[in-house]
Amino acid sequence: MERLKKNLVLALGLGVVVYLILAIASGFDDLKTALAGFNYLLVPAILGLVFLSYVVRYFRWSYYLRILKVSMPPRIDVPIFAAGLSMTISPGKLGEVLKSVFIRQVTGAPIARTAPAVVAERATDGTGMLAWGLIGALAFSFGPWSLLFFLALTAFAIAILRSRRLSLLAERTLSKLPVLHRLAPHLKDFQGASNELLGARPLVVGTAISFCSWVLEILGVYLCVLGMGVGTPFLMVVFIFVIGSIGGALSMLPGGIGAAEAGMAGMFGTVAGLSGGIAVALTFVIRLATLWFATLLGVFGLFVVRRGIGEPADVAAAAGAQDREDTRDVV
Repeated sequence: MERLKKNLVLALGLGVVVYLILAIASGFDDLKTALAGFNYLLVPAILGLVFLSYVVRYFRWSYYLRILKVSMPPRIDVPIFAAGLSMTISPGKLGEVLKSVFIRQVTGAPIARTAPAVVAERATDGTGMLAWGLIGALAFSFGPWSLLFFLALTAFAIAILRSRRLSLLAERTLSKLPVLHRLAPHLKDFQGASNELLGARPLVVGTAISFCSWVLEILGVYLCVLGMGVGTPFLMVVFIFVIGSIGGALSMLPGGIGAAEAGMAGMFGTVAGLSGGIAVALTFVIRLATLWFATLLGVFGLFVVRRGIGEPADVAAAAGAQDREDTRDVV
């Protein structure tokens, strides 16, 4: 919990700095006018669509756990999935491996066995989002080559994760290194689970679910555009949102804060032709509805899990000294 608090404080601090810089760059008066003109009656629909996108993502998570033969009742599994959203502010969302810590407490399944489910979520989040980005790029002739490059990079990373030969090489290498040698025994479980979850069928199913979840979130983003009273075409909004989100993820900053905002605000100004005040105001609203709303859901889920099964630190204590060290390194 202490680490989560530090991450949240860091993300909030970074967010305040970034948003202040953008506000100054766009002009406070223009920004205030743009925000005052937003149709706040659309907020429930926007947040409802974003919430539904995570409901869809939960079914992907449940599907992955079934593949790994990890069974939990929904009354426990749903809060654990929601608790993972508290780590939306972590670099690349990889802090969501916190879910694996809670799963071990409930089922005893090793973290190395279930952590690949988080990796598979991130991989199919990427493929589903890239699919939407390609639709936007092709529709407006923005040039799909950069998105195809990222798609090829994702495929390459998946191939590496599935490679048994590379896993053995990494295991031998880590076993010879100080401190990191304790991770070597867990690579076999990690690679085996990754191979299962990133096979052809799970990859297609996961990408399809991701594609459906992204359309709900994108519709929420488009309602933000409509609420701002601008007429940016839907597929242009898709392209801007995807590129900004990918930029944020690749930056490895907490929650992509700074990179995502700069990318979206910049493209709303240059590609969509919006004024600085409206572009920045729209970016603020979109990030509040996506990044920060998800984080809030995660914090709520974390409190539910803590009341039901205890602190993450309790998991490590129950599993012994060696696992305690591994858990600390992963989370």
